[in-house]
Amino acid sequence: MMKWLFDHFWLKIAAFVFGLVVWIHVATEKTYNYELNLPISEITLKDNLALSQKPPDSLLVSVSATGKQLLRRKWRQAGLRITAAQYQAGRYTLALSSSNTSLAHQTSDITLDDVIFPSSVQLEIDLESSADIPVVADLELSAAEGFAISQDMEVRPAEVELIGPRSLLGRVNTIFTEYKNLGGLRNEVVINLALIAPEGYGFRMEPESVTVTVPVVPVKTRVYEALPIVVFNAPAETGATTRPGTTRAEITGPPADIDLLNRNAITVSVDYRSKNVTGWAKVKVDCPTGFEVRRISADSVQILEGSRAGSGN
Repeated sequence: MMKWLFDHFWLKIAAFVFGLVVWIHVATEKTYNYELNLPISEITLKDNLALSQKPPDSLLVSVSATGKQLLRRKWRQAGLRITAAQYQAGRYTLALSSSNTSLAHQTSDITLDDVIFPSSVQLEIDLESSADIPVVADLELSAAEGFAISQDMEVRPAEVELIGPRSLLGRVNTIFTEYKNLGGLRNEVVINLALIAPEGYGFRMEPESVTVTVPVVPVKTRVYEALPIVVFNAPAETGATTRPGTTRAEITGPPADIDLLNRNAITVSVDYRSKNVTGWAKVKVDCPTGFEVRRISADSVQILEGSRAGSGN
């Protein structure tokens, strides 16, 4: 009884598909009016001027476009261009309309009809200036056992040109790179790092990245004899000292740096508040960044007070 449905089945399928294609073509060629939020990608100013305050991220606008264009993403992602080239430095309220707002990626079959919200934007326009700002590499470094990070790390270029609003430029003293954690290093590392724009709006940097060279060298050990032990946080009347009063420390670091490390830069101490009931406290050794304590002759010492303190050494 339903046999007629299968007569010329493939011909019927082909006719259906053809009809669907024709319908889609007609539907997508038709022009529609559509409201959507688009990002602000550019605000055109006179040469040597820059914005010092961030404008709105996006605007709600009305566009006329064919169905095909509405399905495409490129013009949406390109966003909107606002023209404010008529202004000098100062503060302005710009009423938005299709006369000063346009699509950044404009085609013949799509039109921006109106700006719906917000209807105006506040513009803080400043003179554009530039300055050479030093770069600091934001790196967390650690070397493999038997190796050390040399202090001769190189950032190239050491300074970059920061361009932006004159009123904000003087607040920037340093530009940091992106953060990177590098561990277990055994060999010299050369890495390209992007720069992080400083706080504020309207800045750009030239170049936008730097090359950082991290020297890694085999460590050298140096022995420091009779380093005095200091007692911290002891009441003044106790006259606290330690037994023994000195310690021997083996410090490791890059060969060129360890040879220059003065014993006065090494602090050996105990905390009076950490002593146990028998008066013993753990020894702490502090040395400059880039050096490590390999071994000390006394991990703990006894804290002596009063009359006993005189025999501490």
